[in-house]
Order: sequence, then structure tokens, then C-alpha cells
Amino acid sequence: MYRIYFLLFALFVGITPARAQAPKIEKSEAFDEPGMGWNKVLQLKNGNTFYFHFTKKDGIEVNVFDKARKLSSTQTMTSDLWDAKKMRGTAILGLYEINNEPVLFMAQADGRVPTLYRLRFDGNTGKIVKEEEIGSLPKVKLVTFGPNDNNIFVEKDPQSDCYAIIFFNSYAEDRDERIKVIHYDGNHKVINLAYYDSPDDSYKYLRFIGAVVDGNKRVFLCSYGSANLKGRDAHVYISRLNATDSVWTNKALDFTEDFKETRSVMAYNHATNTIRLLTLSFAKGKVNFFGTGAMGLYLSFLSYIDPETLMLKKVAPIVGQKINDYAHDNLNTKLDYRGLPQAMVINKDNSTTILSENQEQQITVDQNGNIVSAVTILGTIGVNEINEDGTEKSGYAIQKLQAAAGLFDPLYMADRNKGRWSFQNGAADYNSYLSYDYISTDKNRYIIFNDNPKNFDKDEDQRTRKVVVNINKLNTILYNLNSNSVNKSYLFGDPESKDQSNSCHIEASDFQRATNTYATIMVEREGHDRQAKMVWLTFE
Repeated sequence: MYRIYFLLFALFVGITPARAQAPKIEKSEAFDEPGMGWNKVLQLKNGNTFYFHFTKKDGIEVNVFDKARKLSSTQTMTSDLWDAKKMRGTAILGLYEINNEPVLFMAQADGRVPTLYRLRFDGNTGKIVKEEEIGSLPKVKLVTFGPNDNNIFVEKDPQSDCYAIIFFNSYAEDRDERIKVIHYDGNHKVINLAYYDSPDDSYKYLRFIGAVVDGNKRVFLCSYGSANLKGRDAHVYISRLNATDSVWTNKALDFTEDFKETRSVMAYNHATNTIRLLTLSFAKGKVNFFGTGAMGLYLSFLSYIDPETLMLKKVAPIVGQKINDYAHDNLNTKLDYRGLPQAMVINKDNSTTILSENQEQQITVDQNGNIVSAVTILGTIGVNEINEDGTEKSGYAIQKLQAAAGLFDPLYMADRNKGRWSFQNGAADYNSYLSYDYISTDKNRYIIFNDNPKNFDKDEDQRTRKVVVNINKLNTILYNLNSNSVNKSYLFGDPESKDQSNSCHIEASDFQRATNTYATIMVEREGHDRQAKMVWLTFE
């Protein structure tokens, strides 16, 4: 199977090993390496760090580390409200600090009825404060939490404790009842509840694709509608619901006319009072990359929207020319970069960073068309920095080659940063080690990912690169982008022998921008012995 991996990538990036800016590292006492399940770290403003582990059948284990990095509390939570033994049918929809408490949003399908639960934890002890059922979707034949299915979304305002819950019922006959939005304040009290009116009665297909919350004032929503599956008469809409209104205000983005299948990521830049919208739309190809199969071509745009009028201020295509220039001019690469945008970061100087990744689905089907196996190849990283006026500022490319189990949706990194997880995309323990993380401070920018140590000292020749498929031989690599060249080093120090390695759970990690601290689960290997530690890395 591995022969296909070497045909997947168009960008080969040469990077000279060097000592990057080393972060300060603090470690906890060792504990058993976490097994199958959901693992997530959350740093609170009070200095405590929570580590959640949802086991296969024993419930949710909650570990609290205090300011001194000592384990201060461990709780194992089960419930009569939801089923602790149904991890396979559970979706984690968000994990946030709200009003000084870790708040976990979780969905399970009781009798094929997707139901949302909200779990609040004490910020010091980890004990449950309150658990309650919030709402549900209609009964379905098959319960999944994919982007085109019945789904529930939680969007929190980064500037406050307010949030919104969106219930998306793709099967509702009345298009005005497909999307229900509930706006909450930081005390979990309902500010407003309204169904989203279809912007066009001719739309047979209407989908929720993004939202942002502006404190207790309003909710902004992004939708995609079309007359058929091919995108006829389609548009992307920006809509607003004020806290005192019952009806949405809608505005079509004119340049999105006849867009095919579209996804988006939204962010509210309060410094400029502008909504930034990253859209990703299928353009052409043998198989639509939003379904199952090989990736086709796509179009991606960054839009700047006035929140008061919903008018489009400007729009810029995400071309990634600076990434191409970096590869062509410095690495003698002939082909252009074809990575998919996966996340968007708004920087303090009001610039925007678009994080991309080569993503290729490899699917094997039987004679009846049933999927036998599915692998997503997570490849070369692209970092595109865009000025406030929409022009490209700089671009970098970093080569990696990882084979993940299952199918990864476009923009999955943006969902991962909100704490979304389901067993469908967490089907293998090693998936949590894959992909990458981006860390931005006032002084520096970093990329972190796990790699086979045999790749570290090689020239960046794709033909000789080892595919990451074995977590037992991984080391975490740190790339420093704050220079004319891209420098790399081992994040946890150079391995002393081939029997030693140090890697981390990328999927579980949490970065706190206020303190420039990255908290993650580190796994130390010495021969056949493996142990885990909580690790805090403070970057300059």
C-alpha cells in the first residue's frame, strides 16, 4: 500500500536542521499511557490544567493539575443521564472554559435520537457541578456526526463567556426549520432562540456552515444554499440575529453565485470590527472531495464583512503564491502547492494566517461498493500569512508524510481546535499523534508535529521519506518560522538512541495565548517501556 504514498505530493521542501528557539519545559509525574478514547487538555485562567480522558466503557476520567504542575485531583464520571459505555456512538462537540468552569458539550444517540448534553465541572476539584440535557434532533436511521448529516454545533465567543448552540436538521421538510440557534450568556441562561429563515425559497439544499458569537449582543451565521447538488443557483449567505430580534437579517455574498459544495470558518476581529470568513468550495475533479474519494480542485477565498451592514468590504482568493515562491526560489520545486486550508488564525497586528495541509483520501471498496478500508494521507504543511488588506505577506512550506486511519473532513483542524471529536475520526490511537499544531506568540511562530527520526537528518527528498504509521518510533519536531529560513529541532531534546523517543498527542493539546503556554500529553519511550506525562511548554 505504501507505494501510493510517494505519488501524492507536489511539494518537496528543503529545510536545514538547526536549533530553534527552545521553550521552557515543565513536566508532571509519570502516569499510564492513555489508551483508546478521547483525550483533551484544557488550561484555565486560574492556572489549573484539566486533562479529560473518555474511556471505551468506564466513563470520563477528569484529572486536575494545579499551578505547581502537580496532580491535585482525579475523578471518574459516569451518569444515569448519558451512557458511559457508548463511546463509539458519542461525539464531543466542544470543550471550553465558561465562567471559570470547564464545560463539556457531548452528544449521544439514545434510540437513534441525537441528544446534546452539557456537563459543567468545578474549576478546582474537577467534580461535576451540573449535567443536563439541552436538546435533541429528530430520530434518524443511522446516527453520524458528519458535516452533511444531522448535526449539532457549539460556537463560543473568544472575547466573553457567551456561546451559541446550533441544531442542524438536514432532513426537515420545511427549510425554515432546518437550523435552530440558541444564544446563551455566561451563566448558561438563554438570551435568544430562533429558527433560521431560508434566504431563498427555491433552495432544496440548505446547510449551516459556520457561526460566530458577539457577546450577549448577537449571533452571526453563515449558510450555503443551492437548488440542487451540483450547486445550481447557489449562494453563501451571511446572517445576523440580534439578541432582541426574532427574525434573521440575511445578505448574499454575490461572488459566491453557483458555488459548489462549500465549507467555511468564521472569526470576528473586534479590533477592526470585521468578520473574516474563510470559504472552501469544490471546483472540479473526478470525485468530490467532500464525499468519499480522491481530492479534486477547490477554490478558497478570504472575505471581509461589515457586521453592521453585512456588506462585503473586500474579498481575496487564497492562492498561496508566497508558499509557491518559497518552494520554487529556495527549494527548486517545479510544481505548485495543492494543500487544503484547514484553519484560520487572526493575529494581533490584524493580519491573518491560513494553515493548510495536503490531504488525500485513499479508499478501498468491495464488489458491492462497501468501504473496506479508508486512509487519509496528511502531507505537506502550508503556512500563508495575509496582510490586513488581503495581500499575501509571506508563505512557508514544511514537508511531512503521515497515514491516518479513517476519512478526515476538510477544515478538520478548525473543528479540532474547538474540541470536536468523534469515534469516526478517532478510530485509531495513533490518529491523535498525527497532523500538526501552529503556535504564534508576539515574537515567534512555530510548527509542531511528530515524525520518524529517520526523516530528521535527510535532505527533504520525498522519495526517501519514511511514512509515519508507527507511533512507537516518533519524536516531536519543532519548526521555527521566525527567520528567513525554516529551522527545526527536536522539541524534547535529541534522542540518545533508536530505542528512545519522545512524542506528544497533537490532538489533545491546548495553547493559551495569554501565557504563551502549550500543554500536551507527552509519551516517553525507552525500549519497550512507555509512560506518559503532562507537559507545559512556554514559548517566547
